[in-house]
Formats: sequence, C-alpha cells, structure tokens
Amino acid sequence: MQELHIPEDKKQRIIRSAMEHFAKNGYKKATMDEIVAAADISKGLIFHYFGNKEKLYLYLYEFAYGLVYDRIVKSFEREDLFERIRESEQIKLAVVSEYPYVLDFLLSVRKETDESLREAISQVKVEHFPPWKETFLPGLDASKLREGIDLEKVIKIISWATDGLLAERRENFVLKEVFAEMDEYLDLMRKAFYKEEYQ
Repeated sequence: MQELHIPEDKKQRIIRSAMEHFAKNGYKKATMDEIVAAADISKGLIFHYFGNKEKLYLYLYEFAYGLVYDRIVKSFEREDLFERIRESEQIKLAVVSEYPYVLDFLLSVRKETDESLREAISQVKVEHFPPWKETFLPGLDASKLREGIDLEKVIKIISWATDGLLAERRENFVLKEVFAEMDEYLDLMRKAFYKEEYQ
C-alpha cells in the first residue's frame, strides 16, 4: 500500500467518509465533492494525496480488505470450524465498530460493473492477498461434520448468516449485543452441522 504523508486525523476522516459514500452510492455515483465535504478537507488536498477518484477507491479497497484480512488471518490457529469462525467474527465485529462501513464497502466492491475498475480491483487482490481458501481452510478439522455435509458450503452458509446479521444491526450496533446474538446462531449451526458427540 502506498505510503501517505498526511496527518493521521485527516487520513482517517478521508477513509471513513470515502467508505461510507462508496458503500452507499457505488463507485460511479459517489462524488469527490461529497467525500471531501463529509471529511471536512479541501478538494485540492484529496487530489494531491490520491490523484483521482479511482486511485482513492483502490487505496480504500486495499486498506479495507487488508484491515479485515490481516487481523482475521492471525486467528486461524484453531482446528474447530466454529471456534475459528467465532474468533474471526469477533475480530470482524471489532473492525466494524472501528470502521462502521468497512463491510458495506467491501460488499459494494463485489457489485461494481465497470470492467476496467474490476480488473484493477482484481490486480490489487492478486498482488496483496492470497485466496481465502489458502488461509482459512488449512488445519480445519472436518471430521466433526455430519456425513455428507460439505465443509465449504457450511462456511458459505455461516458467512451469509453473519454478514446478514451485521447488515441488519449496522444502524443499532452494540458490539456486545451483536456478538451475543451471533453466538446464538453459531450454536444453532453447530447443532445442525456437527455430529451429535461434537455439539
């Protein structure tokens, strides 16, 4: 990631403002005028540091993805699927409490349709982040799953549930409450997917 010689408070205001506007409006509809107004900085300053809207967007993508990725990957030591997910979701929740629109922004990136922008996003991802399968799956104990249940599909179902909960509670986000509710869903899914002796 490019090093920005910018005061930390201004950088954080830009990051938070840009995350929110890109998440809510998408790349094309979000404007630099809206971003600088919300960040309370001059338009000239943002262009000085980032060059243009696309460079800001790609910087933000690398920052946001890296923020989640780097913190969560460090938690991938547990062999039990639900313990690993519980720990990684706890980290994700802490990131959301720090940057409320980080997951909304990352989800909005997946919906972008501009081909040149999608290519640039893919390039950032390939250059800086290994595929999730190479980091999340190794070391997981799949023997606890009921017969015939596919590990990757279980992970996808859990991801849909946890992402949905975060989206639902974003406006009323209390870390302790959200984590407690998430625990309830993880316990239900453990009972649904694990053999009886491991529930």
